[in-house]
Amino acid sequence: MKKIFLGLAALVSLVLVASSALMLVSDVEKAEEPQIDISQTATELTGYGSNFKFWFHQLSNDEKHAYNLILKSIYEMPEAIEINRIDSEMLDNVFYALLCDNPDLFFVGRKCVLRAENKKTWFSVDYTVDKAEYDAMKKELDETCAEITASFSNPEDIWQTELEIHDYVVDNCNYVLDDDLIGSTAYGVLVNGSGACEGYSKAAKLLMDSAGIESAVISGEAESRKGEKQPHMWNVVRLDGSWYHLDCTWDDPVDESGDISKTYTYFNLDNKSISVTHSKFSYDFGCSETKENYFIKTGAFFESYSRDDEKKLAEIIVKEIDRGNSTVYFRFADKETFDYVIEDMVENERMYTVLKYAKKNSDFKFSTSTAKYIVDDTMLCFAIVPEYRK
Repeated sequence: MKKIFLGLAALVSLVLVASSALMLVSDVEKAEEPQIDISQTATELTGYGSNFKFWFHQLSNDEKHAYNLILKSIYEMPEAIEINRIDSEMLDNVFYALLCDNPDLFFVGRKCVLRAENKKTWFSVDYTVDKAEYDAMKKELDETCAEITASFSNPEDIWQTELEIHDYVVDNCNYVLDDDLIGSTAYGVLVNGSGACEGYSKAAKLLMDSAGIESAVISGEAESRKGEKQPHMWNVVRLDGSWYHLDCTWDDPVDESGDISKTYTYFNLDNKSISVTHSKFSYDFGCSETKENYFIKTGAFFESYSRDDEKKLAEIIVKEIDRGNSTVYFRFADKETFDYVIEDMVENERMYTVLKYAKKNSDFKFSTSTAKYIVDDTMLCFAIVPEYRK
């Protein structure tokens, strides 16, 4: 979902729903073909799909066997895949896990069917393209991912690489909500440059897979500024053994004028912070740490604030401008501190004093008497947007 600042309504995308139907065929003519052996504990497949299959590990053993059998064959796009016997509820679990774990399954539609016949069970799914089209699209997607991965400034620094993935997705994708399934895929976001929240989250996961960063796609609800709750998808990322929420879609906002400037409001949040707007997580990853949060990591988080901090704000502005960010966000620990900052920065016009400090230490030319600002009273964030001069 793309946040609309300053009172505008927020657009949302539809969350992934595994549409399945169990169609049991009568066993009047019973053959004695043996069932697929599921006596052994199913293990995660390597060489197929993602290197990090979080949702696979949340399945029962029967579901894991079905997941593996489907994943082994689905890239060849057969009409039907023989799997072990599962019911419709189990099919929903398997299908959801497959599509969330493996963002390269962009050619798979939303309707899947089970057919049970003569002691065999067959899985069928709608494909959105044919095999030749898929091969060409997969080549495009692989080449795009390779180019992005090669551009990472320091692949050994996981946090920095995650940041660059976040920035790439936000900077290169336009939010589009329509009925075209391609916009809900990594291909739509990374190759076509447009998509909805599902596409954003799958694109981020695909790039993090390529970078060797453990992540997962999560679904739930997100609340717009009008108080409306809508289905939504985002990511969780594992850094130094702890999980954090990452929402690239909500960090790609549109302001009143239609201008787009990325934010870091939803970069590595704990459960408490993201629960202000996001709820009904499809899984509780126990996100409790805050040390990898963008504002904490960059020093732009303030437990308290006074005018003695104005030079610190200016230093952060200079750093963000040097990074290529035209909008500079700060976050505050509580409503009282936030309200004081807004009053002092806006009503008392102290943000121009901050800009004067910043201009002394920057080669960029911007006004110290006019500037835009953004107030996010939901997440207690304040942003200064310098007005650049030629």
